[in-house]
Amino acid sequence: MKKILFLGYSQKETKLISILKDKKNCQIFYSKNKISLKSLDNIKIIISFGYRHLISDDIIKKKKVINLHMSYLPFNRGAHPNFWSFAENTPSGVTIHKADKGIDKGDIIYQKLLDFDLNKNKKKLTFSNTYSVLKSEIENLFISNFENILHNQYRQFKQIGNGTFHNERELPHILKSWNQNIFNTVTRYQKYKNNDIVKKLKLLDEIEQTRKNNNVNWMNILRHSMKNSPSETLKFLNSINSDDDIISNLFKKLNEK
Repeated sequence: MKKILFLGYSQKETKLISILKDKKNCQIFYSKNKISLKSLDNIKIIISFGYRHLISDDIIKKKKVINLHMSYLPFNRGAHPNFWSFAENTPSGVTIHKADKGIDKGDIIYQKLLDFDLNKNKKKLTFSNTYSVLKSEIENLFISNFENILHNQYRQFKQIGNGTFHNERELPHILKSWNQNIFNTVTRYQKYKNNDIVKKLKLLDEIEQTRKNNNVNWMNILRHSMKNSPSETLKFLNSINSDDDIISNLFKKLNEK
C-alpha cells in the first residue's frame, strides 16, 4: 500500500481527497501546513493542490512531488493564473507537473487547454465561475490519470518558452470580487494599464531632461578641472574612454549570433 500525502485544499474544497481515500492500494494523509523531510519517511508520493507554501529542495530531491496548477503552463505561473490568463490574453487551461525548485516550472505530465470564448460569453463569464470550471477540469484530469501517475506510467516533457509569472502583489486594485464580470474587468484593466504606461513614459521624459541638465553640469566641472589640473584631467578622460571601449565590445557580443 502506497502512502500519499495530499497538501493544500481540504476535503471540503476538493473532491480528490475522498476519491483517493476510496483507492484500495493507497493510504492518504493530509496537511495544509509547512512540511519537513523528517516527517515524510514512509511517504511515497506528495500531491500538491492549492498548497500555500513552497516545498523545500531537499524534499523535492528525495520525494516524488506532483503539483496541480490551474493554468496552461508555462503561462501564468505563480499566483492567480485565472485572472492573468484573461487580463493578458494568454491561454487558459490546467496542468499536472512534477515539482522542482522553481515555482510551477517542473516537467509537464498532463495538460489540457480550455477555451472560454470571452467574446461570445462576455456577459456571463466571471472569475468565480471560470475558476470552478478550471478546478473541475484539473480534478478530472488527475482522476483519469491517477493510476499512471501512481505507477510512473507517463511521459513528461520540459516546459517550452519563458511563459509568464505573477506574484500575489501584482493583482490590480480594480479587482474587488471574484464574482466580477471578466469582460468588464479586463476592459477596465487595459485602460488602467495604458494610463500607467503613459505616466511611466512621462517620468522617463523627466529623467531624460534631468540627465541632460546633469550632463551640462558635468562638462562644466570637467572644464574647471582642465584649467586647474590638465594632466590629471587627461588621465581621468583616458580612463573613461577605455571603459567606454569595454562597454562597446560587450554590446557587440550581445549582438553576436
